[in-house]
Amino acid sequence: MMAQQYPFVYYTPRDGLVNGRVRSIKQDSKGRMYFITYAGLSVYDGVVFNNYRKEDGLAVSVVNDIIEISPDSFLIASNARELNTLVDGKIGNHITADNFYPVVNKFLKSKSGDFYFLTDDGLYRLIENRLTRLPMLDKQDKEIGHNLSNVTEWNQFLLFLPWSYAHKDKLIIYDTDKHKVVATITEKSITSTAVTSKGELWLSSIDGIESLDSSALMKGTILLNPVQVGEDDKKWNATLYVDYYGNTWVFGNNEVLYLSSSGEHQIFSGAQGLKTNNLSDIFLDREGNTWMASDGNGIIKMPGNNIQISGDLVPGVTNNFSAFCHHLDTTWLFNITNNSFYRIHNKQLTVFPVGIKPPFVGNIYIDGNALYYTTRYKVYRIVNKNLHASFMHPIETPLGEMSITEIGLGVIDPNGVIVQCIQRNDGICFLITVHDGQVQMSHQLTYALDQLTLYKNSHLWVATRDNLLRAYSLHPESLSQYMQLKYEYSKEIEGIEPRSIAVDTSGNAWIGTRYNGIYRLRIEDGVVQEAIQFTTLDGLTDNFVRYLYCDPDNNIWTGSWTGMDKISFKNGEYVIENVTKSKNLFLGISRILSVENDMIWVLTSTGDLIKISPTANNSITTTPSLFITRLAVNDSVYDDSMKTFPYNLNNFTIGVAAPSFIDEKSTRYSYWLQGSGNNNWSEPSNTALFNFINLSPGSYTLHLKAEFPAGMFSDQELKYAFTILPPFWRTWWFLSLLGLFVLGFMGLLARYYYNRKFETQRLILERKQAIEKERTRIATDMHDDLGAGLSRIKFLSDTIGLKKQRHLPIEDEIANIGHYAHEMIDKMGEIVWALNERNDSLSDLLSYTRAYSVEYLAENGLQGNIEKIPQLGNITVSGEFRRNIFLSVKEALHNVVKHAKANEVHIRFVMNDKLVISIQDDGIGFDQENSGLYGNGLININKRMSEIGGEVNIINDHGTCVVLTAPIPS
Repeated sequence: MMAQQYPFVYYTPRDGLVNGRVRSIKQDSKGRMYFITYAGLSVYDGVVFNNYRKEDGLAVSVVNDIIEISPDSFLIASNARELNTLVDGKIGNHITADNFYPVVNKFLKSKSGDFYFLTDDGLYRLIENRLTRLPMLDKQDKEIGHNLSNVTEWNQFLLFLPWSYAHKDKLIIYDTDKHKVVATITEKSITSTAVTSKGELWLSSIDGIESLDSSALMKGTILLNPVQVGEDDKKWNATLYVDYYGNTWVFGNNEVLYLSSSGEHQIFSGAQGLKTNNLSDIFLDREGNTWMASDGNGIIKMPGNNIQISGDLVPGVTNNFSAFCHHLDTTWLFNITNNSFYRIHNKQLTVFPVGIKPPFVGNIYIDGNALYYTTRYKVYRIVNKNLHASFMHPIETPLGEMSITEIGLGVIDPNGVIVQCIQRNDGICFLITVHDGQVQMSHQLTYALDQLTLYKNSHLWVATRDNLLRAYSLHPESLSQYMQLKYEYSKEIEGIEPRSIAVDTSGNAWIGTRYNGIYRLRIEDGVVQEAIQFTTLDGLTDNFVRYLYCDPDNNIWTGSWTGMDKISFKNGEYVIENVTKSKNLFLGISRILSVENDMIWVLTSTGDLIKISPTANNSITTTPSLFITRLAVNDSVYDDSMKTFPYNLNNFTIGVAAPSFIDEKSTRYSYWLQGSGNNNWSEPSNTALFNFINLSPGSYTLHLKAEFPAGMFSDQELKYAFTILPPFWRTWWFLSLLGLFVLGFMGLLARYYYNRKFETQRLILERKQAIEKERTRIATDMHDDLGAGLSRIKFLSDTIGLKKQRHLPIEDEIANIGHYAHEMIDKMGEIVWALNERNDSLSDLLSYTRAYSVEYLAENGLQGNIEKIPQLGNITVSGEFRRNIFLSVKEALHNVVKHAKANEVHIRFVMNDKLVISIQDDGIGFDQENSGLYGNGLININKRMSEIGGEVNIINDHGTCVVLTAPIPS
């Protein structure tokens, strides 16, 4: 009935794939994916693609096959008379005992553990590190084992397909027990072979899919029986693949037929959203993701098939649904395109055109044989929902004397009472109840609401936009008093701006907001006991939640303008699953409901229908392991088995991965470096590459952790312990020798005692003067930068007190206090940064300055074009130098924002024998004659640069360019 569409994720060279012409796909024991292409090998660990070509050590870039010998140890066959290895991520060469290397097309490790090599020259087996040729003779004792490219192992047989169309024998069957060819097929070209979950051998040819009779084969006879696949008699001249769940995949150039082990059929083609052609391979990974290789279009991943985007339910009529509902075993939808209601019952679709054209249908309600629906201004009733004639003459439900400007969402209880939100033309909102085609009750609201929900069919919950949450008890026995206010909450949700609401099976209220994500209110005996907030920081796709739905299993489904999430309670905590984002779908969600068999149906803001079925429990077989993918020390790559480093190798870069491909971009990593003095884990993020700079000598243990989205796997951790040795001058033997040396020279040093004493006193005096000067500068900075702010805050605080006595508004003063406090925090941060000796490097100075510039320009609406910082090495500068440079740049940017009227600012850092920072804007330019307009800014810049021996140049050229030049202290 429905032409389903599925979400597909595409990987191309733009994403890091080595080449778009992919030949085959494999997965290793650690879960990494291997993509074999005509221009290299790509290894994808869920974080990055690691690519290998000829320039990386391969014999040639055309890769034919790869096989895993042991964890992190692989044999690679490129299209050359060589064999490569890939061990711990490094390409090498495999040397055989006799240095003989044919061009290998395919590897096979048989069930017996033997390694077979398929080549153009014949079939070889690896015996004691020698490639031994196995004769493949026909009945005339003629060698036929040429151009071998594909093999299938079936019982004791190996079935070979030569790649050459000129080869007489299209299929060669080799008996490994008898070590000889027992049969061939010559009359038809076989494109693919596969062993099904039932142990049958299927062959694909132009005649379709056929099975090979095993009993006849044992007698030396070829007997083929046709196999019906799919729902038609289409001839599949295609490739076969059987995954380890026993499902069979039949695929051609641009169409895939999926045959589940339970007998279910499914088609994936352009109609289902598969945008590719020339499919060359299919592979199902251990998490249940389907990977498709194409010769030209890279890799396509289908992360499960539990999400389906419905195609046109009526052929030729575009889906544009505005409302739906599910009643008992029937689902109803309204399609704007053909002004019709769709009824879906037992997978059968019936279309009911409407006699009048409503401008918009927002709600559908079912009450016995009657169907109600709402337009923007009216409520209509269909007397008999199963008769086409009834839909041709809808009956308008009178709404009294109200002049309605909008009808919003509503609900219907089991007694057929509809509770509908409406808004009058004066802006006042009401809840009305409709029963038997008549308005029974009207209840005024304080403000507009976006969603209302029923709890156990006995309570109605509403959350209005003016932060009022109410629960009404329902009394169908007295329709005129149908809603009675039972609970009211205002302080509990003050300022959160509700937009959606749901109540779970435990009676807890979930409120979606405009800016603040979702709040869960735990309510006991009508009292809010606890409030928990969920935002994008916790994993939500969007903080604007416009629709909420609680399914029968107590999962909360959230709809936003950018997708849908699912919040479940697992192992004592709430986990958030990005249902659509993980499938590379970003769309607005308007309605959510559950139908039979735990199916979730979703309407999008574009009128599409999405079906979400439960994920198969057997799709995930192995928890991904966390491992180190890169260890670089001082930019040189090392194996992670190395544990000890000299003192000057103390800059570490460590990359990790935990291959999971259901939603690999949402896997988060964190670390804790034990021994560094910091005993806290880092904030989890998508970054899987960690840098540790200038580590001191000592022993360290790096703890690494991977957290998977939606709690689908338990957190994975690993440890890497290493030691940085001290320099020789800090070892015990050197210190002992040094002590003896000092004792030997003590007599000589005594004669210089008094001279050194005077010199020391002079140095101490100079140091004290320097300290006093620095203290004076710090005090001046704190007085100038912080004193003024404190004075302003004190003044505003006094003003607030006076205004409160006079009952005047104080919001502006409070906002100003926050503004001044923010400024003081920033200034205090700058002072602390200037004092921190750990920042006394030129690289830290420029990084801090660059980060400040990016944030400052963005806050003031200017486009910042800030070049990367050049490689500086380990250059140390004084706190005075750092402070003067930073404040000069800050003052220059302030002048741009305040005076230049610019749209874009270009900042460049140049390092030669001096540090040069240029700040170019595209503003109105600098007026030399009216430089006083810039206040003390230019005076301060000149003063600061002169204090460090630098200078300032201002150039007028299509705006203003301020050039700061300073010598680097030696």
